[in-house]
Amino acid sequence: MSETRTNPYDAVAYPGHAFSQTHPGHLATIAHFHGMQPAPTATMRVLELGCGSGGNLIPMALQSPGASFVGIDLSASAIARAKAEAGELGLDNIAFHHLDIMAADAGLGTFDYILVHGVYSWVPPFVRERILALFGELLRPQGIAYVSYNALPGCRLRDLARDIMLYETRDIEEPLERVRVARAAIKRFAEATDPGSFYGAALRERLQQIDDIPDNVLYHDDLNPGARAFALHEVLDAAAPHGLQFLAEASFPNNFGGAQGPAQQILNAIPVDEPLRQEQSLDLLIGRCFRQTLLCRSDVVLQRGFSRFTLAPYHLAANVREAEEKDDRPGVGGFLFGSDVRLAVDLDSAKAALRALGRAWPGSIGHAELVAIALREASDSLSPDIERETSRLNEALMAIYRAGLLEISLEPHRLTTAVSERPVASLLARRQALTGNEVTDLRHRAVALDGVVVRKFVSLLDGTRTAPMLLAEMNDFLAEAHASGGDSARLPQRATADEVEMHLRDVARLGLLAS
Repeated sequence: MSETRTNPYDAVAYPGHAFSQTHPGHLATIAHFHGMQPAPTATMRVLELGCGSGGNLIPMALQSPGASFVGIDLSASAIARAKAEAGELGLDNIAFHHLDIMAADAGLGTFDYILVHGVYSWVPPFVRERILALFGELLRPQGIAYVSYNALPGCRLRDLARDIMLYETRDIEEPLERVRVARAAIKRFAEATDPGSFYGAALRERLQQIDDIPDNVLYHDDLNPGARAFALHEVLDAAAPHGLQFLAEASFPNNFGGAQGPAQQILNAIPVDEPLRQEQSLDLLIGRCFRQTLLCRSDVVLQRGFSRFTLAPYHLAANVREAEEKDDRPGVGGFLFGSDVRLAVDLDSAKAALRALGRAWPGSIGHAELVAIALREASDSLSPDIERETSRLNEALMAIYRAGLLEISLEPHRLTTAVSERPVASLLARRQALTGNEVTDLRHRAVALDGVVVRKFVSLLDGTRTAPMLLAEMNDFLAEAHASGGDSARLPQRATADEVEMHLRDVARLGLLAS
């Protein structure tokens, strides 16, 4: 049997892009919170098992030229694409190997960060065991391992739909036909169930989710008959013999997200030095269906809880803006985080800090600098006791952080929101914009560009063009597009200087401008 037939990832390519939750800068921040001394991203060594075509690893290598990266994958075609992309970008700090995880060994070296995203639940038991063994063999003393997997009990509901799709496609081998039959089957069965029953409601909800899943993702994630979900304690029990312990969840610190009222009370009653019990109880309360677990060596002494925590070592960031609707209470200001979380703030220095963070987003501000900015901008309403005012501000910022509305990082994001005379978008984003709508920003996130005009605009931001030059190039592009016909009817006839300025602001807010 050919390798293409035996390896489904050669038969159907899995989409590869950046996953911000796996970035070593994020993992290092969580480790530092817990008292570890993680390796700085400038000189780190990173291994990704199941790296695919390099969509997650290559952006890291571009941002940290002094670090080194290794990716392995069983798919020969994915590794070929990864090598080609790395070569075209001129990267000499990254190596890709067409290699079975079972064949990986100490010859790869030791690593500060080992990443395994979207693999553990979809491989046979002996491969899962080898993954954990590699963590134990290759992780450096202060190293961090990331492993994601489908989680229980949430995935029991997902498996209701999988049971139907796997049964209906049991005799079909051709990938696209399996997907087609699976989609038709879950639709037919879900719509035929009693909508008032628990089972019928669960199938209908999963049907809506499946409608939004791309074919290649559905094929690999849901139509893999060997895939299974795990409770956290199962993974930790399997990791312990390899000298590993639970560090945290990658979604830290908002680890009680989704737990309200009595559920929150249950979690609060569990001591902070029992993180496994706390996390496992959370899963049972909210029905978590996916976990992104961090492990470290079992001899590392970890610091749990917030009792000794301070924001001082970190850079702070928040996607926040002042609410247009004013609060009726005197001295209270409303702030919107993201698109839907509203917070009322009455401390003037905290309001000034949030305004500063909003101006800096998607960048970050060092804690000391943020405090200085906030106290200066709110100086007219503060008492002369600077120490007291600083303490009050820090208390407010800590409360916002613990609510999950404030991000912290050990290192600043390597981007700028200031539009220079000759703006520069990241090299990778410029290349990606030429071929698709999705690009990787400088916070290691996959972001979508709104149409061919914006894609063309991003591709031009190589540091050689001023705003007038960008305007001229965009109008040349639009004129050529209209002359060639095709889908040009949807494009504007001409661009304006105001539109160029708008695009530059948008690109900055997307985190694409290099500092």
